[in-house]
Amino acid sequence: MTRPFAQDGLFIGAGVVTMDPKGPQAADAVLVADGHITAVGAAKDLVSEAEPAGIDVIDCGDSTILPGFVDGHCHFEMATTVEVDWVHVHTPPYSSLAEIANEIARQAAARPSDQWLLCRSSFSMHEKVEERRLFTRQELDEVCGDRPVAVFASLHVCSLNTLALKALDLWEPNSIHREHGVVHRSADGTPTGVVTEAFLLIPAVTGERAFKTAVVDKAANRWNPAGTTTVHTMPESIDQARWEMDLHNRRELSLRQRHYFISPAVGDVAAIANLRKLYDEGDALLRFGGIKLFANGCAHDGYGHALNDPKFTQEELDDIVLEAHRHGIQVWIHSLNSQGIASAATAIGRAADKLPRPHRHRIEHGGDYIDLRDLDLISRSGALLVTTPQFLYSTSSDLSEKHAPWRTLIEHGIRLVGATDSTGTVPDSIAVLRNVAVAVGRHAADGRQVGPEEAVTVQEALSMFTTWSSYGGFEEHAKGRIAPGYFADFAILDKNPLITPVDEIANIQVLKTVLGGQVVHSA
Repeated sequence: MTRPFAQDGLFIGAGVVTMDPKGPQAADAVLVADGHITAVGAAKDLVSEAEPAGIDVIDCGDSTILPGFVDGHCHFEMATTVEVDWVHVHTPPYSSLAEIANEIARQAAARPSDQWLLCRSSFSMHEKVEERRLFTRQELDEVCGDRPVAVFASLHVCSLNTLALKALDLWEPNSIHREHGVVHRSADGTPTGVVTEAFLLIPAVTGERAFKTAVVDKAANRWNPAGTTTVHTMPESIDQARWEMDLHNRRELSLRQRHYFISPAVGDVAAIANLRKLYDEGDALLRFGGIKLFANGCAHDGYGHALNDPKFTQEELDDIVLEAHRHGIQVWIHSLNSQGIASAATAIGRAADKLPRPHRHRIEHGGDYIDLRDLDLISRSGALLVTTPQFLYSTSSDLSEKHAPWRTLIEHGIRLVGATDSTGTVPDSIAVLRNVAVAVGRHAADGRQVGPEEAVTVQEALSMFTTWSSYGGFEEHAKGRIAPGYFADFAILDKNPLITPVDEIANIQVLKTVLGGQVVHSA
């Protein structure tokens, strides 16, 4: 069984934001024993309990103590390996395909030629480079023609060179894209190089030793400094899940995790259900989460032109969701457009009708791309909606005023699960407070305010990444609040976000992050 982080201590700050409506309103201290909160209250009262017991006092100065953030949907493993093994060609700092090509060539010369060369750029890369387009395969062949090359402009869109297209069986005019993506082709049928939905086809390049080193390092030096103590994440393979189990068993990974497995890439419903036996349900650090399905892909053709790209028929999706529901497995369904969200809600509702039982099946990105005309359908289905506030900031500037109608959804009684959806495309998306700032201010990258009437309060934005995200993973009785019996997981900040001007929230500093009473980050 995993040895959880389980320390004692009395944490004293200037104030405590408990996120607990039943908690004290003027607390400035939290008492911890064996990694759990035992009391919340006034420092002068709790010191008298701590000192006789020999419990250390951690003076956090003029700080605010919040629950550790729960990232309700991220690709922790992928974002980590992207940071350490991929070529970084984000826009900015790069501003042209020519500049990016030079960097790819430089990196290729220093790397083994018997592996894929994987490169990561930014959302809507074609809008941010001088050439106003993506790489062609011929250009990538010229830059590096001795190995497969992929340049990603988001997780779902990439340019491939000829060797990569052939390796993925996408070269021939009659090739079938196994993940139902788009392969752009010239008039003669040969691929141009631009492809969507290739990320699940490309083999991982990071082996066990490098993977373990990377996730331990990035948990401590990227996620913990953001105040994050739990991630609901998607290992790219069963091997990665086992490697993380080993790290948890050796108490080396400073994040709590729930593992969700992408189907059919990792396995079908029965295979993923069988993975539950690998997990200890009493484990404080690592739990089995469930299954993730893709109702569609990126919902465009790679250049931002809207396209409904379903990966299942409605009947197929209904059958898969019902099978998972019968197994008692939580289902995540991805969709980046309203058609897929409606399809997901339909499948969830039909499964619940055929086998009535409590569930917390979710629609990933549902809180961002919902058509409000489908709100009753979603409410009847019982589906939870997940939102990624940073999308409003980091994606294309042509967002509709109705994008992410958070205020309407909250007023309809929907608890939105907050997610960073970190994959490596937007490196600073890991920062929960940046997502909170976007949810409250609704400012896009160009500075304009998008649909200000759908802004949320700071309290609601914090709920997305504490109480509501904990609920989204069946963890609301252990995480997301500072209350007796909960894990002693804290984000200790230099300012109280509840009283900080909106335009300063993203710059609030995380002074300390605490996991099970143990300080895992200190600025």
